[in-house]
Amino acid sequence: MKLMSSGWWRPVVMAAAIALSLPFAASSSALAAPTYAQLVGQKLMVAMSGTTPSSDLLGRIGRGEVGGVILFGSNITSAAALRALSATLQAAAANGGQSPLLIATDQEGGSIKRVPWAPPTLSPPQMGALGSTQTAFDQGKATGFDLRCGGINNDLAPVADVPSSTSSFMYQQGRTWSFNASLTATFSDAFASGLEAGGDLPTMKHFPGIGRATLNTDSNAVTITASTATLAPGLQPYQKAIGHSIPMIMLSNATYTAYDSANAAGWSHAISVGLLRTTLGFTGVSITDSLTGTAAARGVTDTSLAVKAARAGTDMIMLTGSEASTKASYATLLLDAQNGTIPLASLQASYSRILALKARVSSAVPDATPPTVKPPLSGFYSGSTLGSTTAPVRTWWSATDPCGISRYTLERRVNGGSWAVQTLSSPTATSVAQALTLGSTWRYVVRASDGAGNLSGWAYGAFEEPLLTQQSSPAIRYGGTWTVGYSTGYSGGSTRYATAAGAWASYTFTGSSIGWVAAVGPGRGSANVYVDGVYQRTVSLYSSTVALRRVAYVFTWAVQGTHTIRIVAVGTAGHPRVDVDGFVRLYRP
Repeated sequence: MKLMSSGWWRPVVMAAAIALSLPFAASSSALAAPTYAQLVGQKLMVAMSGTTPSSDLLGRIGRGEVGGVILFGSNITSAAALRALSATLQAAAANGGQSPLLIATDQEGGSIKRVPWAPPTLSPPQMGALGSTQTAFDQGKATGFDLRCGGINNDLAPVADVPSSTSSFMYQQGRTWSFNASLTATFSDAFASGLEAGGDLPTMKHFPGIGRATLNTDSNAVTITASTATLAPGLQPYQKAIGHSIPMIMLSNATYTAYDSANAAGWSHAISVGLLRTTLGFTGVSITDSLTGTAAARGVTDTSLAVKAARAGTDMIMLTGSEASTKASYATLLLDAQNGTIPLASLQASYSRILALKARVSSAVPDATPPTVKPPLSGFYSGSTLGSTTAPVRTWWSATDPCGISRYTLERRVNGGSWAVQTLSSPTATSVAQALTLGSTWRYVVRASDGAGNLSGWAYGAFEEPLLTQQSSPAIRYGGTWTVGYSTGYSGGSTRYATAAGAWASYTFTGSSIGWVAAVGPGRGSANVYVDGVYQRTVSLYSSTVALRRVAYVFTWAVQGTHTIRIVAVGTAGHPRVDVDGFVRLYRP
């Protein structure tokens, strides 16, 4: 791709070209021609079991019997483990004298994100709705960089399918950009360009388009009977991307009667060579979608489909069955290559394209620097409810790192006790809301791991003590007419309220966060809030239902100081009542 750049995407792989110019069994002192084992092995992208590669898989990689490994969520546990896994796989290839391994995953965004901490932060439908080419590019670039930090060099994205209706299974899975082919072409191409700018190889899919499929092509035998004219708009994304030298295109598992009534795209010569290469001019590497699921749906073996794909001229073959089954498929493919069932010229052409692609593979980002972490900061939050003995407090933190943040660990201690790990909503969550006991001292500490597996030191927040000042305290001054109301639902059993405009309540305190506690309901009105003499906002206490001890307004400072909060009733027509049920503050002892 060169949408945003130029020049760097033109590697020339002389070694592969020289090797393929020699007679098949010949060799020279500098370079030997590829063997059948290498010709076949480089075609295979296989899955691995578990989170660490087996010795058998590493041996196959070292012998050149595997050209790529696809990683799923079950293979990925943490950033450090992913980087170690990728390094181990690449070391097996290098130690065996093989070309770099393609390490691939599906990182589309939305529901399809195998690396949970890595971008994109937006799904394709969200990016499409924004309508920004730059956003799609930026999301792709960030995704490519973060994947490369973990050693993944091949993203099996973007999706370029154009849904024909809301019945499209790809649309229903939230994986498409737009119903418009031109917009889909623009945004998917920009995302692919971003991936390359970030150092990853994009793979546009699923050629020639499965936007018309209503059933998942991974688990069903799908036939699309639309005419070539009807299918033509679905080719627009590929035409645009091919114009920008897209390096890899994935073929779909659907059958298109307009092109080939007998074979699905992945094993159709008419589609993988005739349409894709001859008609559209694609010169990169073609790869099948996983053949394992579609083979089961068709009642055949994935090996039989792999042989068909190889004979059709598809460059790479993806098999996601067990390691034993993909090893057996390799053996069959090797035998068919040796006996001429798979044409040698086709194997050599694919081998040349695959090595040219691999010459563009970037190594993992050499990042040994841990993230920079900002310590936790706590404060009250509006809309929460004060407990009888607790105060609702939100604590937040952040970190920065070129490889992104893969995980935070948050701990807290109470009244000088032992540190306890806190449960977060997700590994990369940057805030937590907890009810802290009034009058107790709390402290939070956080550390972060980046996308390259580096772990930061601990960043400590301040000691915090949530304190409650009841409305009856002499520390709160009142001006105008205020009436005392009683109810067991109020904090301390009572509240004060005013109905006349201009009535005010003022509280001077020392702390880092302040919260005004009030009641909301149908009869409540609005009040102006001032902090240190400066107007902040007008707060409405109106609600269709009554709720007591509501934290109506908060203000938080990074450092502790002495401040004054002032509440002034507006006198809202028809429902003027404004309550002060007390103030909560965070004090740093």
